[in-house]
Amino acid sequence: MGFWEILFLVLLFGVFGVTAFAVYRWWKFKKLLSYTKDMVGKRVEDLINLPHLKGNVQLPINIPKKGDVVIYFHGPNCKLCSKQEEEIRKLPKNLKVFKFDVRTKKGRAMAALFRVLVLPTVAVLRDRTIKGYFTAFATKDKIIESLRK
Repeated sequence: MGFWEILFLVLLFGVFGVTAFAVYRWWKFKKLLSYTKDMVGKRVEDLINLPHLKGNVQLPINIPKKGDVVIYFHGPNCKLCSKQEEEIRKLPKNLKVFKFDVRTKKGRAMAALFRVLVLPTVAVLRDRTIKGYFTAFATKDKIIESLRK
């Protein structure tokens, strides 16, 4: 084998290696986001059940015990947040909407409570139970459809 054949094989294996690594990282990221399906059906009270904390744990906002609530998380440098904001404005007026900027103290606390990893994130609740949990972007129809389930 000559020099050029060996160089070609080294480059070929290098490209395959980089591609395999990229596919592996993408798979890990998608697996990380798979928690969104697990969030649906949980009660807000279950989310704050932290065994290492003793005593009363207070929710930073007053989420109504009855009714439909949409919780929307946004932040800086978020390209989809402006589009999500438009979709949130299209929702019916009977839905109570809470908006949190993840830069604020209250926003960080709520983002930690709702396991927010991607912006924008929308959590849809009925009677303090999560009916829909959307990361990256959710249309008005998806949000309303999650309440019908």
